[in-house]
Amino acid sequence: MFPMSFEQQVHCPFCDSSEVSMMSHFGTFQLVRQYFCSDCRSVFEYIRWQENSGDQTQRGSE
Repeated sequence: MFPMSFEQQVHCPFCDSSEVSMMSHFGTFQLVRQYFCSDCRSVFEYIRWQENSGDQTQRGSE
């Protein structure tokens, strides 16, 4: 898993925890990244272009 930097404050869409780590630079599509939540142990995807715009909307996956 890849370490998170302070400017990339991704939160888990299931439990709202900030204890997440990046699992993969690419998810089911090239525009998403896969993350793992250490608190609820869920895997979810986050749209990459949102990191640059400051928008924190996430899309969960199962």
